[in-house]
Amino acid sequence: MFYAAWAIAFLLVIAYVLSIIGLRSLYFERRTRTLRAEVGSYFDERVIVENRSWIPKLWLEIEDRGRHPEHSASFVVSLGPYGRFVRPVHTLCQQRGVFQLGPVFAESGDPFGLFRQRRQIDGSSTLVVYPVALPLVSFGRVDGDLTGGALQGERVPHTTTNVSGVREYRPGDTFNRIHWKSTARQRQLMVKEFELDPFADIWLVLDLDAAMMAGVGVESVEEYAVTICASLAKYFLDENRAVGFASQGLHLEPDRGTRQLLKILEVLAFVRPVRGTPLAELLVAEQRRFSRTDTIVVVTASRDDNWVSLMRSLTLRGVHAQSVLLEANTFGRVPSSLGTLSALAGARVPTYVVKRGESLQQALAAPLVGGRSVPV
Repeated sequence: MFYAAWAIAFLLVIAYVLSIIGLRSLYFERRTRTLRAEVGSYFDERVIVENRSWIPKLWLEIEDRGRHPEHSASFVVSLGPYGRFVRPVHTLCQQRGVFQLGPVFAESGDPFGLFRQRRQIDGSSTLVVYPVALPLVSFGRVDGDLTGGALQGERVPHTTTNVSGVREYRPGDTFNRIHWKSTARQRQLMVKEFELDPFADIWLVLDLDAAMMAGVGVESVEEYAVTICASLAKYFLDENRAVGFASQGLHLEPDRGTRQLLKILEVLAFVRPVRGTPLAELLVAEQRRFSRTDTIVVVTASRDDNWVSLMRSLTLRGVHAQSVLLEANTFGRVPSSLGTLSALAGARVPTYVVKRGESLQQALAAPLVGGRSVPV
């Protein structure tokens, strides 16, 4: 018994030491090209685990505690002396949103299974999944030419078709803006200045009133509405129009270019339904931002007629109003939107009707009721 007790004690000490050594000299790395993805695309990363000692890792469990529903970097591996393991992870992003990747923990033990050791080997990062922006062939007919085609008189850093004058070259100006005739005449570098094109701004108004939501998952009013806003933003920005965005508690001032599209997609990745703020209150709060000759496009499933009256009053001020109405009763057991559609037709507001399961490109090609329906 004396020798047996010493053997058991010696075994316990060796097992405990081996469990500690199992997590020593361990290198872990996650390599990703970008922490941005789009619904329907793949998020790719490579997980690398290295043993930087001559002592083998007989059993090593890597646990990823990330919160992405489809993505996981958890696995079990054995590493020999100075061994290296690389695992590619391909994840199809099916939900928009902001997801936490990590933290990552490593767990190991002794060959006898008596002791286990665990420690964190990597922190957490954030993956942003943008909603998909569908390529729209057309979107009805959007007014927006400024009265008389007059320029807005606002200098812009990007190139437009309207040259307002020339000035001296400054550090950072691109060489393709140099006006060579003025440069030769002034005997110093002169660059062209540009003004905004004679088009009014476009505002996308997204209604996220929780009381009007229906459906679940990707087949819901919320996801359809977000996809419509993303697609319209891409369509108008590709047309070099200035696009702004407004929703319950959120707004982005109108701007142009790829940076504005990324801003809108970033906001759309975060937004969720809000209670207590119907569409009518949203329009009242944001109407001061809508200038004369601006175009607002309201994306909603609201069955309340109060916002239709506000749309009519905005048109009397010179604002061009359009709406995209989602038929909520095709997403779930809710009342029909036929009454709201009739009110919009009476107000002569061009309205596009979207139903569950139908092509968004076709539904947004021309308005179903109200106004002119000549596609451009």
